[in-house]
Amino acid sequence: MRKGAWVLIALFAACGQGGAQDGSSSNRARFTFDCDLQGLNGVLRIDVEAVGASGVAFGSGSDPDITGIIATGEVIYETAGDLRSPTAAYTFTGENQYADFTSQTTFERFRVEWQLTGNLLIMIVNPFGPGPTQYTCVPTSAMYL
Repeated sequence: MRKGAWVLIALFAACGQGGAQDGSSSNRARFTFDCDLQGLNGVLRIDVEAVGASGVAFGSGSDPDITGIIATGEVIYETAGDLRSPTAAYTFTGENQYADFTSQTTFERFRVEWQLTGNLLIMIVNPFGPGPTQYTCVPTSAMYL
């Protein structure tokens, strides 16, 4: 399992047992958080989809054909969503514990790392520098899609 993937696994578990709204099983969920953005309230919405990774099987010979697809047992967590506050709006996409954010007004881009601490989601903006900044988010809802 990739380092940090446990964050999204824990988020998925927060939905509890069950499946999509129609009663079927689902590999997609939506989470909503209230975030403290240095005194401003922000609403973070994260859609998470669990995707099984796969590998390719090749035939024999010097120029082999692809003969099949094999599940590796690994799960990749694809994320997408938005963060809105009274002064800013961002959209993001990501994989596992990282997401790339884009400002909807200035088009500034930056990376965020997700960390789960107890029942809180910590957003670390620019985790590799310059100057990482942390914001705390409290879960408000979770549901399967």
